[in-house]
Amino acid sequence: MANEPLPLAFVFARFLFSFALVFATYNPTGYSFYHWITDFGEGLLSLKVIVALTLTMIYYMLFRVVFAAFRRSGTIVGGLAGVLFATELASVVAARQSQHSWHFYLLLSQYVTLCAVAIILSLGVSWSHLMERLTGQLQKRYVRR
Repeated sequence: MANEPLPLAFVFARFLFSFALVFATYNPTGYSFYHWITDFGEGLLSLKVIVALTLTMIYYMLFRVVFAAFRRSGTIVGGLAGVLFATELASVVAARQSQHSWHFYLLLSQYVTLCAVAIILSLGVSWSHLMERLTGQLQKRYVRR
């Protein structure tokens, strides 16, 4: 297994899935599940409940996998690394604008947080497969007997 080349397509697909999931759940633009469910006049209540239950199950499954892969300390370190990476990326984008208001910094902090959560989710889901491909070792703690 370790001798085979590491295909990055699966990592990229998991990054796209996690970013889509996080930004579909909430984003500052106003087009998200959060904004749809808090708008009491729009949509059927039963459809909102079904979508909420589906998202809850997906997030439960993803966080179980992430916590199994990283454990508590790895999740904390991964969260800090994700926040630092997203903050650095945001500072590069923010340096191009001359006028910064409190609204800009609020939006920037929301995007940094959402990107950090998406990065943690995607790396947590891909972690076991990456370690197996890079080292050839199976992650035995995921298999229950």
